[in-house]
Amino acid sequence: MSFLSSSFLSSLNVPSRRYPTPHLQTSPRKSPMDQPAAAALTRRGIFGLGAAVAVGVCNSRSAAAWEPAPERTLRIYNCLTGEGFDGVYWAEGRPVAEAMARIDWVLRDHRSDDCHRIDLALLNRLSEMQEKLDSQHPFEVLSAFRSQETNRRVKGAATGSLHLQGRAVDLRLQGRRAVDLYRCALSFGDGGAGCYAKRNFVHVDTGPTRRWMGA
Repeated sequence: MSFLSSSFLSSLNVPSRRYPTPHLQTSPRKSPMDQPAAAALTRRGIFGLGAAVAVGVCNSRSAAAWEPAPERTLRIYNCLTGEGFDGVYWAEGRPVAEAMARIDWVLRDHRSDDCHRIDLALLNRLSEMQEKLDSQHPFEVLSAFRSQETNRRVKGAATGSLHLQGRAVDLRLQGRRAVDLYRCALSFGDGGAGCYAKRNFVHVDTGPTRRWMGA
């Protein structure tokens, strides 16, 4: 994008003088006195142009710096408790405290009611997935934060599961296959993602990049 309008640029061009041509002279000759003035005008034009560009760059950076960060939204429903969240959890460049507290509660350990701060990076990933999948339905959460006791009861759960840190979630989405959610999670290129097609849910976490197909 150009910072200067065509009218402004054209205003910098100094019109050349036209001298009457003697009838015996085929081409006009410029006076030596005109050359320094033309050079000075050219220098002034260049400096003026540079200053205008600098002002334009500064104004552009200033506008970008003051541009408010976009809001982030999330729609989740805990299938085990019947509770949910549908709203903005990030606004004006920071997490919304009340929304974060509500999300932590919705994604708590349903057996013990133990609550843990859910990883913001995980919420951001779920928000990005919802935007990419373009669905009005909430993610149906099967498991999020787990206490040590609950994790021991889950068949096949890793002893160091990221569920224990609030960094993992198992979910599904109405009207979409598990493999669709899995491919969506893969498209971001980082974090963990597992597909459990037979049970119609996916695992998403913010740990190292890992991919797997579960039973």
